[in-house]
Amino acid sequence: MTGRLPGSTVLTMDNRAPLVTRLGPGQVLAVESGLAAAYGGAAWVLFTHKSPHPVLALLGTALVAVAIVLTRRHPLWAFVSAWVPLVLMPIETSLGFVAVIPLCFALFRVAGGFGRLSSVAVLVVAELGAVVTALPGKPGAVVPFAMMFAAAWVIGHVVAQQRRHSQELVLQQERMRIARELHDIVAHSMSVITVQAGYGHLVIDEQPAEARAALAAIELTGRQTLAELRQLLGVLRSEHDGAALGPAPGLDQLDQLIEHTGRAGVEVRLTVKGQPVDLPAGVELSAYRIVQEALTNVVKHAATGTAEALVDYRQAELAVTVVDRGVGCPDGVLGNGHGLVGIRERVALYGGSLRAGPLPDRGFEVSARLPLRRPV
Repeated sequence: MTGRLPGSTVLTMDNRAPLVTRLGPGQVLAVESGLAAAYGGAAWVLFTHKSPHPVLALLGTALVAVAIVLTRRHPLWAFVSAWVPLVLMPIETSLGFVAVIPLCFALFRVAGGFGRLSSVAVLVVAELGAVVTALPGKPGAVVPFAMMFAAAWVIGHVVAQQRRHSQELVLQQERMRIARELHDIVAHSMSVITVQAGYGHLVIDEQPAEARAALAAIELTGRQTLAELRQLLGVLRSEHDGAALGPAPGLDQLDQLIEHTGRAGVEVRLTVKGQPVDLPAGVELSAYRIVQEALTNVVKHAATGTAEALVDYRQAELAVTVVDRGVGCPDGVLGNGHGLVGIRERVALYGGSLRAGPLPDRGFEVSARLPLRRPV
């Protein structure tokens, strides 16, 4: 059963993952390789094959093609691969013009995916490469290349800023909406309960019947409030979450979660380290939800059939980690996906730390540490 808050708008959305995330790793690599081969082949036929330095021209063209393959997953290495042919422009003029477009695209990705200082350093290196094109006293292409590099960096930075701002705005609006709903439900009910409890305390000796009536009013108000809160939480659930509103799940239910994930096509190997202890209810629920959201991202985006989950009971904290060896996280999901946003919120709520990002070779890791005692 699904609910709808009064005055809210129901939107019908296409929840399918982007096409690139529905392709297998081999298919994605084949598409990228095809684009790189087409670009490199066109560059060779139109520009570099007439070079007086054929070996150098072929090497530079190959590096540009490699940059195209690397741009989506490893933009920094893509930048390096395209920058080398650029600085060879004083020797082989055509290489600079062949490399400029992949280099701009790599700069765009670096500006949007790295910290400001790191991306500015990469931009400086790119501008130095533009200057190098004129070192032998030739006109080179300093001004147009420098402007193109700066424009690519600025656009990438602005797009990333807008993406983060939009995510923060959506999150803030959702918080405000939930806060208003909770205020409407809780504030009135708690006021009634407080007044009735105070009245019952005053008359319990002289007028026990009135005290019983006050207790009955408290019970009724509490039940009504609980029902309204359950309804609100039910509305906030994903429409695809068919779980009944029952007791909050805990780590003892990870086996069922893993079984459910297996039915979705991803086999999960669970490892438990340390001695299991009784956890605060909120910490245990958050740990379960973190594993659940991370596995959901694996199913939706990783294009892999296996994953690993680790629950580590430490002396002062609980660590949970989910790792896959799939295609990694697609654009926007790392920073803006609802699953990772929810994980960040849960970790921040308990003063913990979160690391979520692609692995050096392949795959994606979500690792959260939750203190067992709330920091003061």
